[in-house]
Amino acid sequence: MNRMAAWALLGALAGCAPVYTMTPPEGFVRYEKRKGLAFITADGVQVRGRTVKNYPKADLPFWADAMERHLVARGYLLHGKTCFKTAAGRDGCTAEFVLPHGGEDWVLAETVFVHGDHLALVEATGPFDRYKKAAPAIAKALQSFEIAE
Repeated sequence: MNRMAAWALLGALAGCAPVYTMTPPEGFVRYEKRKGLAFITADGVQVRGRTVKNYPKADLPFWADAMERHLVARGYLLHGKTCFKTAAGRDGCTAEFVLPHGGEDWVLAETVFVHGDHLALVEATGPFDRYKKAAPAIAKALQSFEIAE
């Protein structure tokens, strides 16, 4: 494969999934070992983003409900759910789940945004007490979520 064809293929693959941006939550730093959205606090609370296909193609209420049902069926305890609009007007929903991890309770917060053929998932996790201290900063940072098109 020549260089031009290789660059065209890489460009096409890169164009498959949108690129998302978000301001780091206060008290977090960019986690350099990961690409994309990845932030961490000094005491180990993490925020990471990933993209999955919107398949079957559905809207935000469907995916928020499906995510909740999926995790509850696997033993996660739903702790709370909030739907909101970002500063850019994008709809998102966050569900917080509590689960035992070793000898302590942890929180897994899943935020879902629907963007055409893709879902953007922003996941935050950490020990319950540490996560709860960081939760307001995470919620504020989610307001800055944008799609770089």
